[in-house]
Amino acid sequence: MSENIRDSFQEMKVLLEKLEKKYNSKGKNLHFEAIPEVDEKLFADLLLLSDKAIEIIKDVHDRYSNSTAYAHIMFDFWYEYFLIISSASVRVKNMANPDDVSKETIWGIIKDLIVISEFSAIVSGDLYARNYEALGNTILSFYSDNLKERLNNQRETIQPEEVRGFLDTTIERVEKILHKK
Repeated sequence: MSENIRDSFQEMKVLLEKLEKKYNSKGKNLHFEAIPEVDEKLFADLLLLSDKAIEIIKDVHDRYSNSTAYAHIMFDFWYEYFLIISSASVRVKNMANPDDVSKETIWGIIKDLIVISEFSAIVSGDLYARNYEALGNTILSFYSDNLKERLNNQRETIQPEEVRGFLDTTIERVEKILHKK
Protein backbone atom coordinates (compact mmCIF):
# COMPACT_ATOMS: atom_id res chain seq x y z
CA MET A 1 0.00 0.00 0.00
CA SER A 2 2.79 2.45 0.88
CA GLU A 3 4.35 1.92 -2.55
CA ASN A 4 1.03 2.72 -4.23
CA ILE A 5 0.70 5.89 -2.19
CA ARG A 6 4.28 6.87 -2.94
CA ASP A 7 3.74 6.24 -6.68
CA SER A 8 0.51 8.25 -6.65
CA PHE A 9 2.22 11.20 -5.00
CA GLN A 10 5.08 10.95 -7.48
CA GLU A 11 2.60 11.08 -10.37
CA MET A 12 0.81 14.06 -8.81
CA LYS A 13 4.11 15.84 -8.27
CA VAL A 14 4.84 15.44 -12.00
CA LEU A 15 1.40 16.90 -12.80
CA LEU A 16 2.06 19.77 -10.40
CA GLU A 17 5.41 20.46 -12.08
CA LYS A 18 3.71 20.54 -15.50
CA LEU A 19 1.12 22.94 -14.16
CA GLU A 20 3.82 25.19 -12.73
CA LYS A 21 5.73 25.14 -16.02
CA LYS A 22 2.57 26.16 -17.90
CA TYR A 23 1.86 29.16 -15.66
CA ASN A 24 5.48 29.96 -14.80
CA SER A 25 7.14 29.36 -18.15
CA LYS A 26 10.12 31.59 -17.33
CA GLY A 27 10.82 29.59 -14.16
CA LYS A 28 10.58 32.46 -11.69
CA ASN A 29 11.47 31.60 -8.12
CA LEU A 30 8.07 31.37 -6.44
CA HIS A 31 9.66 31.88 -3.03
CA PHE A 32 10.22 35.51 -4.03
CA GLU A 33 7.92 36.31 -6.96
CA ALA A 34 4.27 35.79 -7.74
CA ILE A 35 3.51 33.32 -10.49
CA PRO A 36 3.28 35.32 -13.75
CA GLU A 37 -0.07 33.98 -14.96
CA VAL A 38 -3.25 32.87 -13.21
CA ASP A 39 -6.71 31.92 -14.33
CA GLU A 40 -9.71 29.94 -13.13
CA LYS A 41 -8.29 26.74 -14.63
CA LEU A 42 -5.09 26.97 -12.56
CA PHE A 43 -7.10 27.13 -9.34
CA ALA A 44 -9.47 24.38 -10.50
CA ASP A 45 -6.51 22.13 -11.37
CA LEU A 46 -4.87 22.86 -8.03
CA LEU A 47 -8.09 21.90 -6.26
CA LEU A 48 -8.27 18.63 -8.20
CA LEU A 49 -4.70 17.80 -7.16
CA SER A 50 -5.20 18.62 -3.48
CA ASP A 51 -8.49 16.71 -3.36
CA LYS A 52 -6.80 13.68 -4.91
CA ALA A 53 -3.81 13.92 -2.54
CA ILE A 54 -6.08 13.97 0.50
CA GLU A 55 -8.30 11.19 -0.89
CA ILE A 56 -5.30 8.88 -1.40
CA ILE A 57 -4.36 8.93 2.28
CA LYS A 58 -7.70 9.53 4.02
CA ASP A 59 -8.19 5.92 5.12
CA VAL A 60 -4.56 5.26 6.09
CA HIS A 61 -4.17 5.11 9.87
CA ASP A 62 -0.69 6.67 10.01
CA ARG A 63 -1.26 8.97 7.01
CA TYR A 64 0.41 11.96 8.64
CA SER A 65 3.41 10.17 10.07
CA ASN A 66 6.71 11.50 8.84
CA SER A 67 8.20 8.00 8.98
CA THR A 68 6.07 6.34 6.28
CA ALA A 69 7.58 5.11 3.02
CA TYR A 70 5.76 7.90 1.21
CA ALA A 71 6.37 10.78 3.67
CA HIS A 72 9.26 12.26 1.67
CA ILE A 73 7.39 12.46 -1.64
CA MET A 74 4.27 13.66 0.14
CA PHE A 75 6.36 16.42 1.73
CA ASP A 76 7.79 17.36 -1.69
CA PHE A 77 4.35 17.44 -3.31
CA TRP A 78 2.78 19.59 -0.63
CA TYR A 79 5.77 21.94 -0.41
CA GLU A 80 5.52 22.70 -4.13
CA TYR A 81 1.73 22.89 -3.93
CA PHE A 82 1.93 25.44 -1.12
CA LEU A 83 4.39 27.57 -3.09
CA ILE A 84 2.21 27.58 -6.19
CA ILE A 85 -1.10 28.31 -4.46
CA SER A 86 0.48 31.01 -2.31
CA SER A 87 2.11 32.63 -5.32
CA ALA A 88 -1.06 32.38 -7.42
CA SER A 89 -3.08 33.97 -4.62
CA VAL A 90 -0.60 36.84 -4.38
CA ARG A 91 -0.86 37.36 -8.15
CA VAL A 92 -4.66 37.56 -7.86
CA LYS A 93 -4.38 40.05 -5.01
CA ASN A 94 -1.91 42.20 -6.93
CA MET A 95 -3.52 42.36 -10.34
CA ALA A 96 -6.61 40.33 -10.95
CA ASN A 97 -10.19 40.37 -9.81
CA PRO A 98 -10.74 37.68 -7.16
CA ASP A 99 -14.27 37.24 -8.49
CA ASP A 100 -12.77 35.74 -11.67
CA VAL A 101 -12.16 32.55 -9.67
CA SER A 102 -15.04 30.43 -8.42
CA LYS A 103 -15.70 30.93 -4.73
CA GLU A 104 -16.37 27.20 -4.40
CA THR A 105 -13.01 26.38 -5.95
CA ILE A 106 -11.25 28.70 -3.51
CA TRP A 107 -13.25 27.30 -0.60
CA GLY A 108 -12.24 23.78 -1.62
CA ILE A 109 -8.57 24.79 -1.72
CA ILE A 110 -8.84 26.49 1.67
CA LYS A 111 -10.46 23.41 3.22
CA ASP A 112 -7.69 21.21 1.80
CA LEU A 113 -5.02 23.59 3.13
CA ILE A 114 -6.62 23.31 6.56
CA VAL A 115 -6.90 19.51 6.42
CA ILE A 116 -3.29 18.99 5.36
CA SER A 117 -2.06 21.31 8.10
CA GLU A 118 -2.23 18.28 10.39
CA PHE A 119 0.67 16.81 8.38
CA SER A 120 2.46 20.17 8.27
CA ALA A 121 2.22 20.48 12.06
CA ILE A 122 3.81 17.05 12.53
CA VAL A 123 6.60 17.67 10.05
CA SER A 124 6.93 21.27 11.22
CA GLY A 125 9.65 23.60 9.99
CA ASP A 126 9.54 24.83 6.44
CA LEU A 127 6.49 22.81 5.39
CA TYR A 128 4.46 24.30 8.23
CA ALA A 129 5.61 27.80 7.25
CA ARG A 130 4.70 27.23 3.59
CA ASN A 131 1.27 25.84 4.53
CA TYR A 132 0.67 28.87 6.79
CA GLU A 133 1.75 31.21 4.01
CA ALA A 134 -0.42 29.45 1.41
CA LEU A 135 -3.51 29.49 3.60
CA GLY A 136 -2.92 33.07 4.70
CA ASN A 137 -2.35 34.40 1.19
CA THR A 138 -5.36 32.54 -0.15
CA ILE A 139 -7.65 33.86 2.59
CA LEU A 140 -6.24 37.38 2.21
CA SER A 141 -6.58 37.43 -1.57
CA PHE A 142 -10.15 36.11 -1.62
CA TYR A 143 -11.35 37.60 1.66
CA SER A 144 -15.04 38.37 2.05
CA ASP A 145 -17.61 38.36 4.84
CA ASN A 146 -18.96 35.10 3.43
CA LEU A 147 -15.50 33.51 3.51
CA LYS A 148 -14.98 34.69 7.09
CA GLU A 149 -18.29 33.12 8.11
CA ARG A 150 -17.41 29.85 6.38
CA LEU A 151 -14.01 29.79 8.10
CA ASN A 152 -15.64 30.31 11.50
CA ASN A 153 -18.11 27.50 10.80
CA GLN A 154 -15.29 25.22 9.60
CA ARG A 155 -13.29 25.99 12.72
CA GLU A 156 -16.06 24.56 14.88
CA THR A 157 -15.75 21.18 13.15
CA ILE A 158 -11.97 20.83 13.54
CA GLN A 159 -10.90 18.16 16.01
CA PRO A 160 -7.09 18.23 16.31
CA GLU A 161 -6.05 21.17 18.48
CA GLU A 162 -2.96 21.73 16.32
CA VAL A 163 -5.13 22.26 13.26
CA ARG A 164 -7.53 24.58 15.07
CA GLY A 165 -4.58 26.57 16.40
CA PHE A 166 -3.06 26.71 12.93
CA LEU A 167 -6.30 28.10 11.50
CA ASP A 168 -6.76 30.57 14.37
CA THR A 169 -3.21 31.90 14.00
CA THR A 170 -3.63 32.27 10.24
CA ILE A 171 -6.96 34.09 10.52
CA GLU A 172 -5.58 36.43 13.21
CA ARG A 173 -2.64 37.34 10.97
CA VAL A 174 -4.88 37.96 7.95
CA GLU A 175 -7.19 40.17 10.01
CA LYS A 176 -4.22 42.20 11.29
CA ILE A 177 -3.12 42.79 7.71
CA LEU A 178 -6.63 43.74 6.64
CA HIS A 179 -7.09 46.19 9.52
CA LYS A 180 -3.82 47.97 8.66
CA LYS A 181 -5.26 49.02 5.30
